[in-house]
Amino acid sequence: MKLVQRRRIKINGEAVPATVVDYKILKDSAGAPRYFPIIRYTTKDKEVITVQSKKERFKKYEVGKQLTVYYLPSDPSIFVIAGLFPYIKLTGFVFGLLGAGLLLFEIIKTIKRL
Repeated sequence: MKLVQRRRIKINGEAVPATVVDYKILKDSAGAPRYFPIIRYTTKDKEVITVQSKKERFKKYEVGKQLTVYYLPSDPSIFVIAGLFPYIKLTGFVFGLLGAGLLLFEIIKTIKRL
């Protein structure tokens, strides 16, 4: 579902450069840090938006790093950071399904031989 929402924002949204200005750091149950970048961008209407990403990062972006974000003109605080990560997740999911299908095929083939 998140991939669909992300895609909708990229299709209907505006692409603008953004800057990482800070981080919120939270620790997970194992004590490992999770980084939530705070980014700033200016909309096409010259409104400056500073917002924290809801997507955690395991590795920090450098403060001052330039990114591309897509935001919804109807609500500029709704945005996604451009990148390949969702496609990597989707590729892993597809390969997982293919692997499960192959395993099921081999199990059925083995049962028929018995």
